[in-house]
Amino acid sequence: MPSPRCSAPAATPRWQEPIDGTSTPLVRPYLTAYERDEKARIQRLRRDILWCATYGVDLDTRDIHACSAAAS
Repeated sequence: MPSPRCSAPAATPRWQEPIDGTSTPLVRPYLTAYERDEKARIQRLRRDILWCATYGVDLDTRDIHACSAAAS
């Protein structure tokens, strides 16, 4: 039995119209996931600091009453 032969090579797919840049995400999803997780982490930290402040625990290490050295 003779082996079948391809008469023509497979057609290469080509774009028929230009790609719409507004519908294509330009940022990789893992970067946006990191930013979203970082915002959530900061929000949790703020909420935890406020919760501790209701019990009189001060977790903020900044001294808001300190004078800056540059001021005269």
